[in-house]
Amino acid sequence: MNNMKSAESRSGLDPWTISELPSPSSTRGLRVLGSIGPGIILLALAVGSGEWLLGPEAFITHGLGLLWITVVAVGLQTVFNTEILRYTLYTGEPVLTGFMRTRPSASFWGWFYGILWFLQVGWPGWAGAAAGGIFFLFVGRLAGAGDGHLTYLIGIGSFLVCVPMLVISSRVQRTLEVFSWIMIVFILGGLLLLCLLFASPSNWLGALFGLVGYDLEVRAFSFFPKRGLIGFFWVPLQRILEQVVSPI
Repeated sequence: MNNMKSAESRSGLDPWTISELPSPSSTRGLRVLGSIGPGIILLALAVGSGEWLLGPEAFITHGLGLLWITVVAVGLQTVFNTEILRYTLYTGEPVLTGFMRTRPSASFWGWFYGILWFLQVGWPGWAGAAAGGIFFLFVGRLAGAGDGHLTYLIGIGSFLVCVPMLVISSRVQRTLEVFSWIMIVFILGGLLLLCLLFASPSNWLGALFGLVGYDLEVRAFSFFPKRGLIGFFWVPLQRILEQVVSPI
């Protein structure tokens, strides 16, 4: 036990203590949404360029057969999240605090993860990226080369609007939760509505088959982009296998 205490506190954090687990909250009906808690903030932050730009561009370019990557990613993320939950249940602290208990020191990892977090979700960058969309909403066209200064000012204004929301709030976390719920409902609800209005039944069916790597357009399994590095080797091999005559 002493060795364990010295190992867990060697980075400068307090050692673990033994206490009773808190009583679980009710998850009946809509109360299950309340159990998400601050996790909705991370969910809102997770919806970024990968889902709205890179993912759709890849599927449009290479076909819906690549949707199998989504299934694999969700599976791996589930395993990762489950292990994080187990750590928190055992120790009563977030997993990032557990990372900070490793060498060289908690202060080192605090600065390290803080910088990485700012680079990932830094508000100035997000405000600048949103400036183009705000410009389009009010002007009705995409920003051109001559609109750089105006979009720059819109980006600054967007960032400055976000800061007072947190500064004047007495409960920053609760404020972020409310705004995050609004964002998620608007984003996912709007996406579902657009899909129901504009996506054809063939697209829905193609997406369903794409979850297992089957591309309806080419009538074959298509796990890798043909122009990708893996596809460079996989496609010729697939052609060779098609010419092999079964001995049976």
